[in-house]
Formats: sequence, structure tokens, C-alpha cells
Amino acid sequence: MFNYFNAKTIRIVFAAMCMMLASVMGAVAQQNLNSQESISEPLSEENDLSTPTVFGGVGRKLPTWQFGLDLIILANPHYSANRNHLQLSNRVFWGEWWKSDFWGIKVMLTEQTFSMFDSSGNQPESNSRHLGFLAKIQHPLSVDMKISGGIGLANTEFALGNQRKYGNSLVSEFRIGIELLPEIWTEGGFLTIDGSSGSGPDDQRLGSSSYIIGISYGF
Repeated sequence: MFNYFNAKTIRIVFAAMCMMLASVMGAVAQQNLNSQESISEPLSEENDLSTPTVFGGVGRKLPTWQFGLDLIILANPHYSANRNHLQLSNRVFWGEWWKSDFWGIKVMLTEQTFSMFDSSGNQPESNSRHLGFLAKIQHPLSVDMKISGGIGLANTEFALGNQRKYGNSLVSEFRIGIELLPEIWTEGGFLTIDGSSGSGPDDQRLGSSSYIIGISYGF
């Protein structure tokens, strides 16, 4: 009796697997047919005009310029400053040149201000500026959504009162963007600025290194 029911169960499972396999094969065949039909259809004049490409409607897009403004809405500096608080005065001006749909170059100027030591009383403020560039790549998640990341170098100027210190910084970022309107995107992500001390008498001395990790949002 055990062997009978065991064999019957095996036949049921085998039949179910065959049905599932046939269903998957049919769906794949239908999807391939739909894709072939969509490829064979001629491109409309509207699509040709809305998506300028090297070959007039097919292929990669032409090189493009993009500009934007980000606000570092929440930042955590390494040195003694009032951390983890909303401060919309920290901002990033940037411009990007995309050679292709996959990679591009970004130039940016960032400005940050932090209240030193704590948030009570009349405390001095630190001001820093970073001028640098990044090499970037991007990947489309859908027609109106993409992710991008980049890494590069920046020249850093740190000011506290009458003292000014200089150094070099390693800059990295990760962003995700959504298209609101044609040619207008809104993006959010993380920006990290990691600066090392230099060897000159005027180079920044904030321990062995200094960094700013911020959550940014902009257009």
C-alpha cells in the first residue's frame, strides 16, 4: 500500500511539473513574439524627436550636459562639531558631462558650515569648501528612474575663525533619481568627503584625516 501511494504521488508531482514547464515555455514564446513584433514596428516621428541619438532614433544617446543644486540636509563631520542636525545651508553646485548612457564626468563645488563643539552658547563656526571632480557611471532602472555612483578627488579649504587650512579629499557618492518632468530629475543619495592632512604648515590638521558624510537631495 505504501508503494502504491508513493508511486501515485510521484506521478502527480511529475504531471504538475510538466504542466508548469509547458506554461513557462508558452509564456516565453509569447514574450519573444511580442518583442519581435515591437522591433518590427517602425519608430514614430514623435519618438525620433523626443529621444535624439547618434543614429537618429536607435543606438545610444548623444553626449549631454546636466547641471544641478543639492542640499546636504543631514551631515556627520568627523571633527568636533554639532552633528546630525538639519542644516540647509550646506550645499553642492555641480555640472556633469555624460559621454554615453553609461559613464560621465562630474565637477562640483561644495560648501559646508558647522557649529563647533556643541549647539549651546555662542560657539565658533567652521566653514569648508571642496572643489573637485568625479568619474561616474549610471544604470537605468526604468524609463524614468536611474541610479548612479562616482568617485574622485577634491581640493579642500577649511576655515575656523582666522585660521585657514588646506588639503586634498577623496570624494564618493551614490544617487538614485526619478524624472519629474522632461529634462528635470530629482535625486537623493549619500555624499562622502574624506580629507587627509597635508605636509605643509598651512595644511589642515584635523587628526590624521577628516570626513563629512551627508545625505543630500537636489535637482
